[in-house]
Amino acid sequence: MFLPAIDPEMPHKVVKKLNAITNMGGGYIHWPFCERKCPYCDFHTFGAEHPNSGLAAKYHAALIRDIESLGEFLGWDEPARVDTIYFGGGTPGLMGGRFLEKLMRSLEQVFRVEAGSEITIEINPVSAEIIGLEAMLASGINRVSIGCQSFNDRLLGQLGRLHDSITTRRSLDHLCSLGIGNISMDLMFGIPTQTPDEFLDDLEIMLSYHPEHVSAYNLTVHEDTPFGHWHREGKLSLPNESEQVTMFEILMDRLDEAGYEHYEISNWCRPGMQSRHNTKYWSECDLFAAGISARGVYHGMRYEVPADLRKYVDHGATETRVPLDAPAGDRSREGEIMMLAMRRVKGVSWKELAAWSGRDIREYYGTELEHLVEEKLVEISMVGIRPTRQGILMNDSVALRFF
Repeated sequence: MFLPAIDPEMPHKVVKKLNAITNMGGGYIHWPFCERKCPYCDFHTFGAEHPNSGLAAKYHAALIRDIESLGEFLGWDEPARVDTIYFGGGTPGLMGGRFLEKLMRSLEQVFRVEAGSEITIEINPVSAEIIGLEAMLASGINRVSIGCQSFNDRLLGQLGRLHDSITTRRSLDHLCSLGIGNISMDLMFGIPTQTPDEFLDDLEIMLSYHPEHVSAYNLTVHEDTPFGHWHREGKLSLPNESEQVTMFEILMDRLDEAGYEHYEISNWCRPGMQSRHNTKYWSECDLFAAGISARGVYHGMRYEVPADLRKYVDHGATETRVPLDAPAGDRSREGEIMMLAMRRVKGVSWKELAAWSGRDIREYYGTELEHLVEEKLVEISMVGIRPTRQGILMNDSVALRFF
């Protein structure tokens, strides 16, 4: 079963809406510390068991210096305008309300933070009970993303999470009691030993809290993680491909029934409640970044802060931040654009793609588009392109066709 035929005006309407959200920059701040690093995680993070976790206090000062030096590094004469700030990690909720307040003041000196900006912080159920959420909200946070992952204690144990389902429910009750009007909940599927029925149970529990936003991800086993090692040794009992596809279809169908808009491959929201920050990653937009392993782009210039934590806290971003080369060759550059654009469930217009890439994508990818249409993975019209339901299920394979 595939999505209905494309509305001729649909891509224009979607692009207009997206542009209204993404015409300003966004800021990403990376906090690399957790209570314990999960065995599937391949982010640059450090659990309390890691010796570098003792550098957290020094990281405070280094992060402030990083932010304050951005303007000089990027060469702007006046503060850049942003309408989203995202504190990710790691578990940035662990930085505490006092430091978060100091961090927000530094951001406001470096950037022009627009009125009504979306300001998000990631937390997990364990830290939600101890971090002083009230102080964080007072500093300007207006959106919280909580990493539930599952409500099944056996599956949480398989993932190596510190929390259990009771802790998650108690944390969600606490968040709701504070009157936060924009809560995003993370779920995972394809967890070792998980069945489709168990994933549906997780969905039903999550929906009972009526979150404004849902991010749901298929577990990816990364090579250089404990999960990667266990998988090579045959110690992970993962759901098979058919079961994982079934879980994804359950996810799409159930959230559609509940009135959620599927606006990006892994993201759903109540009408008008898209993650404004994450939406910037799927469009041509300035994104400013601070903290180890963070990557940003300004007027097409890319840069990153390497993942060397000790060097970062000892010498600061001014000595570690480096420019990045754009993708080498037209094929890589256009492929990256199409990969990002095709994550939008409702599509993208040829006009926006031409403005983004500087060429007519229909001519450049004529053969590839013809094959994708024949295989019923995308639908095209005179004004734009969108993935079909099957194309959504096979998004990674679709993206590879453009490289």
